[in-house]
Amino acid sequence: MTFSEKRPEVSVVAFKDVTQTFGERSQKVDVLAHTSISFVQGQTYALTGVSGTGKSTVLQLLAGFITPTTGVVTYNDRSLATFSPAEYAIFLQNTIGFVFQSALLLEELSVRENVMLKGLLSRQLSAVALKERADYLLHCVGLAHKADEQPQLLSGGEQQRVSIARALCISPEFVLADEPTAHLDEQSKMRTMSLINDLQKELGFGLIIASHDLQIAHMMQTHMIINDETIIRKDR
Repeated sequence: MTFSEKRPEVSVVAFKDVTQTFGERSQKVDVLAHTSISFVQGQTYALTGVSGTGKSTVLQLLAGFITPTTGVVTYNDRSLATFSPAEYAIFLQNTIGFVFQSALLLEELSVRENVMLKGLLSRQLSAVALKERADYLLHCVGLAHKADEQPQLLSGGEQQRVSIARALCISPEFVLADEPTAHLDEQSKMRTMSLINDLQKELGFGLIIASHDLQIAHMMQTHMIINDETIIRKDR
């Protein structure tokens, strides 16, 4: 399937017999071994496990940031490894929204401009339509009144909410969130998770959160535990 063809109504990203190894010889570490698992658009997933088990690695593999040692990562049954550079750029721009542990906002830009940035690069929408989309998302995350401010003037929780709006600005099919509440206090954590869940229900993207927090895991439809190089799936 190419990006010029019609996509299915519900997209799927998947591992097919994926093994991921880091290091060489005596320093070699297997993070995942012969893992096959699927993630469906519109569903919510939590990835948990102790530090070093590979939660972030799973997200990086799904986004195509890294290539599996063996096996394939697929998007709608097509291996990411077969994408041309142009196709991969479209996949990353239009299909994947990423929320990192830290907000990683650009201080030189306003809050609104940070939200718009990926959309400007993808050129999916006109500048006017993109501004309207950014303002709508800032309203959703409760920061419409700070659209013209510089991000360094916001609290940590507010900055993370801006990063969520940024991830959603191009209407992705999947949002990958890597410990999105790791640096937040309890109140900010719960507000951020409530916000993410509300937006997921409204917009219908697939949500995959890597977290060590079991409280967050219990909010997702499917809980996946990474242990001994495998992923154990637990549906609610």
